[in-house]
Amino acid sequence: MLESVIRRNADNTERIMKNAMGYVVSNNAIGTIAISSYDNTVSVGIMKLICGVLVAAARSAVRDLDSTNDLCFLRVVTRKSEYLVAPEGEFTIVVIQ
Repeated sequence: MLESVIRRNADNTERIMKNAMGYVVSNNAIGTIAISSYDNTVSVGIMKLICGVLVAAARSAVRDLDSTNDLCFLRVVTRKSEYLVAPEGEFTIVVIQ
């Protein structure tokens, strides 16, 4: 199913990449990288730190504030870049600008 979503959104991905440094789409069900514009080492690092640690902490903070709510989108700005994170049920998308 995830692969069909990626194929259907290929045009949108190309459009977004004109203004981005890269992206990673991770499969939450099995903890792997579905597709990425980075090499495997960088992709795994992004997946472990952003998708694993940061999203879990942000989701927990949102649920602590309101137990009926959930994290929909996370934006992290650093000195070097900006991380746009969209955690979904089956996958998480990280775009780096």
